Formats: sequence, C-alpha cells, structure tokens
Amino acid sequence: MKSLHGKIAVVTGASRGAGRGIAFELGSAGATVYVTGRSVKGATTDNRTETIEETADGVTSRGGKGIAIRCDHTNIKDVRNLFEQIEREHSRIDILVNSVFGGSESSLPSGDGRRFWERPLEHWDAMMVAGPQAYLLTTRYAVPLMKQHHNGLIVNITFFIKDEISGNLYYDLAMNAINRMTVGMAKELKDFNVSAVAVCPGWMRTERVVDAGFGPEDGTTETTAYVGRAVVALASDTSVSKISSNAITVSELARKYGFTDVDGTQPLQF
Repeated sequence: MKSLHGKIAVVTGASRGAGRGIAFELGSAGATVYVTGRSVKGATTDNRTETIEETADGVTSRGGKGIAIRCDHTNIKDVRNLFEQIEREHSRIDILVNSVFGGSESSLPSGDGRRFWERPLEHWDAMMVAGPQAYLLTTRYAVPLMKQHHNGLIVNITFFIKDEISGNLYYDLAMNAINRMTVGMAKELKDFNVSAVAVCPGWMRTERVVDAGFGPEDGTTETTAYVGRAVVALASDTSVSKISSNAITVSELARKYGFTDVDGTQPLQF
C-alpha cells in the first residue's frame, strides 16, 4: 500500500515550482491532494502557462487524487472558503504544505542589485504578504481541521538562513519570519499532536529557472521532486514530532530518510 493512502493534504502555490513537485510526490504516495493557487485554465498568472488543474491531473495520474481549487492565499475569503469546502468533503486535514511566494513574479519592478532603501516597496508586499502573511493566514484556517483529530503536519517551505544576509534584505526578512513562525507554531500545537517543520530546498530546476536557461552545470542541482520526497518522508514518519519546530534542508532530510532525487543522487545544499 502507498505510504500516504487515505491522507488528506493541501499544497498551496501548486500550479508550478516547488508546490507542483510536492503535490506530485504526495500523489505518488497515494494522498488526496488539494492543489491551490491562482493560475487556472483560461486565467493564468505572471504570463505562465501552468495551472492548478494540470497539477491536480498529475497527482491523479500518479496514483493519488488531485483536487484543484483556485485560492489567493492573501485573501481571507478565498482561504476560508477553501477550508470550509475541505471540511464538508473530508472533515479533516492531515498535511498542510505552505509554498506560496510572490517575490519572484515578473510583474514586479526590477530590484536586482538594489540596496534596501533603493528597492521598490512592491517587493516588500510581494515577499511579506504573499509569503509569511499568507502562510500564517492559511495555517490559521487549517489548524482547526487538524487539532480536533489530534493529528497533523505543517510544512513551511522556506530557505536556510546562514549568518550573512540571504539574497536581499526583504527576502532575508521574509524567510526568517517563516522560520520563526514555524518555531511558534510547533510550540503552540504540540499539545494537539500537530507538528510544524520548515523545509529548505536548494536551487531547484523550476519551470522559471529552466526557461531562464539555467541547468545542472550552473548549480541548479535539485528537481522539484526532491523537496516533494522530503515532504513525503516527513509525512510518513510517525516520530516527526521529534523534529518539530526545526528548519531543515532537503539534503539533510535525504540523508536522514534515505531518499534521492529523480537521478538517484542526493544533491547537497548550496
């Protein structure tokens, strides 16, 4: 039997990128996956072609059940409606993966190489609102469907922060906010047997990255399946509460659980 057969998962921002890779791997493990995002057939975002319907179909073709629901995770009404639907249909959630992020949209004014006082303020909103604020809003509505059953796993996709500023100040603040948020969530949810883990991929070969001409020779060593397999490993671990609150790289999780990327390797972090 597939390791996550019968489990109900929600993956946000799953029209493309890490979210799509995670949804696909959860489907391969047999889960029912609610695939959310703003890109739907006939109305995609950021001049991209990928849609949540395509991701949901990919989940189903891999042995799970994909359900596409349009949701802007910065919009309270959209988020509330999403979880009300899940409650009607399944009455619970076992796995929530927060992976929305607005900081890379091409519609933003250019900010490359700019210092924080020169960077457009639109970058702040994109990274903080369509980032940690969206994570918090989504989790707020998901938790009641976890804690009433005393079971659940929250995975916050983020970045591993070293001592130096990562990327630019706005991005660094957004990722640090998500990492600290994970610590607080884990602490407050411990009594309800709900764990929270921050998972940190490396430089992934997402659709945007591939279209920009980057390949393995440029250091893009991970596929989005790699982070997806990390999430499946965490969701399959009955002792995951022991690492709740931690921010952990995908490469660390690969060594801990023994999974590989699609080519059989275990790429290291940057």
